[in-house]
Amino acid sequence: MNSVAISAVLDFWAYDELIEEYQKHLLAAVEEAGDYPIAERYVAGDQLALFFYDPEQIQRNEEIRQLPGDDPQRRQLLNRNREVSDNALFGALRTAILLKNSWLSTPMNMERVNARHLPFDVGIGIHQGICVLRERGDGTKRIEGYAINFAKRIEGYSRTGQVTQVMLSRGATERLRFVRRKHVVMRQRLGFISYTPGPGELKGLQEGLQLFELKFFHRLAILPPAEKIPIFEQLLRTDPRNIWAYHMAAEHYAFRLRELEKARELALMAREARPDSEKVHYDLATIAKEMGEFDEALFLAKRALSLNPNWDLAYGLVAEIELVRGGDPRKALEYEKRAYALCPDSPQSNWDLGEAYSIVGDKEAAGRYIRQAIELYPEYLKQAEKLKLARQLGVAEM
Repeated sequence: MNSVAISAVLDFWAYDELIEEYQKHLLAAVEEAGDYPIAERYVAGDQLALFFYDPEQIQRNEEIRQLPGDDPQRRQLLNRNREVSDNALFGALRTAILLKNSWLSTPMNMERVNARHLPFDVGIGIHQGICVLRERGDGTKRIEGYAINFAKRIEGYSRTGQVTQVMLSRGATERLRFVRRKHVVMRQRLGFISYTPGPGELKGLQEGLQLFELKFFHRLAILPPAEKIPIFEQLLRTDPRNIWAYHMAAEHYAFRLRELEKARELALMAREARPDSEKVHYDLATIAKEMGEFDEALFLAKRALSLNPNWDLAYGLVAEIELVRGGDPRKALEYEKRAYALCPDSPQSNWDLGEAYSIVGDKEAAGRYIRQAIELYPEYLKQAEKLKLARQLGVAEM
């Protein structure tokens, strides 16, 4: 971000060294990201481009075109393509988070933050769309298409973001929200801010396109190594509005180390700077609940709901707090119903609602939702407490 302004301040050789370090570091970080289909990559100047796809998808597409619409094999291939595309899209988001963490914690940026300067940051654009991969006239095989140009425009616009500077297209955002990882779907763990760029802000693309900045991400298990957390904590103390630094430091202390007092200190600092953040209020509510401060936890969880009434996890947290503080189980059930209505395709929503029905004594309804949860995520039966409840409800064999 701001490379033109930086080049105007640094002398020629210092700027060249900065770009060289940037390129080397990010390409090395891409190698470490691993385990998702990064099929192509290139770096030019201050831009790194990554392409996520399965090379075997090209062959599947050829087979799909040759099969009639009602052919079972065609449906099987289409389902496989959707699965791979979902993995690639989540892989793009995961890699974006890993790359940003890696760059922010470089020795150069650590020196800047420790000297109370803001780090050199990166803006990221993500889009999912149709591209063409074939051999060109010069004998090289390259991926090309409008989707690539669109992604570049999104990346350019990302630096105008208010929170994380990770920007996605509407299509990528809508698809990503339905991607399921284990027992949750992504819209349970992600929040976005919408933007409608004005005339000329996307450099030649049509007006009225909607983009979405990643506002928060909740417990995606994508944290920096523990030894790099101090740089994010220092960055938060230098700039309490930096919600990215807050995510990394607070989740480390709250969920990795269980140092709740330290996590609360950081969350209170972030809330002072961003009182409109539902994520910060949710974290504060969770911390208060874990510390036995149930009335405070309930107040904070309801505040998170008032800031984002479409976040199902917040309804679930209110229900959980109602139960642990000895409240009416039927009130907790109503909150779980509202959570389920927002995310009925989530194994977690189904399980939590089934458990709530079980507590109020409606075993028929409880069994129905617990069964749906297990069908969506059979791994639940590997957890002793969940297996016990499933057996009690006649959903699993004794």
